[in-house]
Amino acid sequence: MQYFDLVLSFTALFGLCAFLTLKARLHSALAPLAALGITGIWFTLVGVADLLVAGGWVFYLAAWGLGAFALVQKRSEARRLLSPGAVVFWGLAISFAVYFAIRQPMFHDFDEFSFWGPAAQMTSTTDHLYTICEYGTPWQATQNCGLIVLSYFVQFFGAFAPFKVYLAYDLLLFGCIAALVGAIGFKNYRLALPMAVIGWCTPWFFTVYARTIAVDDTYMSAYGDVPAGMLAGGAVAMWIALRSEKGAGPRWAVLPVLPVLALLANIKDNTFPIALIVAGCIAADAFLFDYAARWKEGLARRFGFAVLSLAAPVAQYKVWSNYIAVLVQKNAESGGTGTTSLSPFGAALQGTKMLLGLSVPEEYAARQEQFYTAMSNMWDAFFSSEKWTLSMIGPGVVVTALILVLFVIALVFAKGMRQRLRVLCWMGLSSLGFVAYNYVLALSYGFIFKPFQATDLTDYPRYMYTYYIAWFLMAAAVLAWVVQTGRWRLLCQAGALAFACLMLVRVNMMVLPQMSVLGFSDATFADQYLIMEKVDAVKAQIDEDDRIFFVSQGDDGLLWFTYSCYFQPNILDYSGWEKNEETGLYGAGGGSFCLPENMPSEDVEGAIYFHAYSTEDFAKAVAESGCDYIFVDKLDAGFVAGYGSLFTDGLAAAQNGETLLYRITPDGYEPVAMEVPR
Repeated sequence: MQYFDLVLSFTALFGLCAFLTLKARLHSALAPLAALGITGIWFTLVGVADLLVAGGWVFYLAAWGLGAFALVQKRSEARRLLSPGAVVFWGLAISFAVYFAIRQPMFHDFDEFSFWGPAAQMTSTTDHLYTICEYGTPWQATQNCGLIVLSYFVQFFGAFAPFKVYLAYDLLLFGCIAALVGAIGFKNYRLALPMAVIGWCTPWFFTVYARTIAVDDTYMSAYGDVPAGMLAGGAVAMWIALRSEKGAGPRWAVLPVLPVLALLANIKDNTFPIALIVAGCIAADAFLFDYAARWKEGLARRFGFAVLSLAAPVAQYKVWSNYIAVLVQKNAESGGTGTTSLSPFGAALQGTKMLLGLSVPEEYAARQEQFYTAMSNMWDAFFSSEKWTLSMIGPGVVVTALILVLFVIALVFAKGMRQRLRVLCWMGLSSLGFVAYNYVLALSYGFIFKPFQATDLTDYPRYMYTYYIAWFLMAAAVLAWVVQTGRWRLLCQAGALAFACLMLVRVNMMVLPQMSVLGFSDATFADQYLIMEKVDAVKAQIDEDDRIFFVSQGDDGLLWFTYSCYFQPNILDYSGWEKNEETGLYGAGGGSFCLPENMPSEDVEGAIYFHAYSTEDFAKAVAESGCDYIFVDKLDAGFVAGYGSLFTDGLAAAQNGETLLYRITPDGYEPVAMEVPR
């Protein structure tokens, strides 16, 4: 019964897909993506209202009820549930559910522990959005919840497990692959198979660029960058399949694309501009290329849908931003950090004024050099792969050329002027969107990120491949539509098959099977198993509401985030967090401490993570933290010499491997007898 929650979530998802296909007349290949979009938006809204449990029950009962109703009413049409895209989705979904349940992969990357993993865990274990849960840090969790609530849906009835988070995100990826296959029927398998292979290879193609020596986590990652790119491309593929000449259904059947656009705006902060770009492209296509006999026919209807397309992501953005604004204000009033960065809209306005030579406020003028540095570095990165390796085929300029070539091929094989104009529209608007996205990214590096992030272009590949994935899938979807309706179809199908084979060969060349998500060894998570054993040993000695002060010399923050994730519901205090009164900035948290005279110089790697406390200041920090225990993970000679006098045994028990835990008492920190995992 441990995994029965997955069975229940799959049956609910199937019920909703059956209703959308049989009653709403949505193609079965597009139903999974539409259903996941509806799921994400529903759980976001009930989460914002803090009604996750009630909302979850309503959703499941509605999905099961609607599915049963559709299957009974339309049982003679049940064959419509079967299509190449639907087979791809459900085949991948069930296969990965079984595989992950057997192998039990765990979180392993920094950001998985700093946000994506703990957020999903807190939401699932508390039945409240992570935004209102305590995590030990003084800042407010404001990251969007679109993916987190999908994870909550998948394990609504069961215990939390990291592999279920991966599965939830992969369901979204598989829904996008199914949408790329689109309304292709079984008779056209020569095209359906290549499109499925292209969709499967796309995440690896634009995120892996060398033979790996560790787990490649494309399909085993809790990060939002790949799902965001796939969802943007999947939304376009879904739209094109809905409105293609062969796949066109009733006019109202295009509405399921709206929750997909709304969900896209709720994945990450930087996906809102991508959602606007995608919505703008769909709006333009809907308005300019309707199937009416005369262009003026249905003008109001086309304009109305174009407005709805743009309104869907904007409405989702407003709901979330207003919700977060209230929480940040409450956090600031209770002593938290409040707003810690410049407004994205302010950055866009003032950055544009700066480029035009107009005067800007002082806080923006102070970052002028940082802004120009970011733009220069991004320009260099676009043409060079020496420092910022981006994809399996080279730097951004090569990726851009490949995508544009796909559009040009679609133009060559398009049939008639109207079809060519439509391809040109997609090509032109998506290219303008690429320029706009780069500008938004430059503004972020210039005005929102820290100076060293602009200089080093921190995480540049991760931010860029989101758009490259989306853009590539847009081009692939347009090309697939042309192949079905344009000239020389057999030749086009042969070309699509050849390109899919090239992608598959390149992926297999670059990603060794034993180093991929499909072949990782148990030793991959050896460190995680030891950490979990330590946490279990400590938890056996404390109560669920005890707060813990963290000591781990040399930690760069990763161990703090990792232990915090596994210690839930116990709070691991963000030890060492303090405000610099001169700069107004907060120092790094974590668990590394030293006496002021032993503080490493700034040019020493890792110096930023040490906190210069005198013995008295350390004792004061522990007392003010409200912690009940001190968890000693790693010690060094400096810590023992500087603070050992505060511990009743001088830290002898910890040094001898006899304990990891000290109880905080008025008379000093007393060792707790326990068995320490090795």
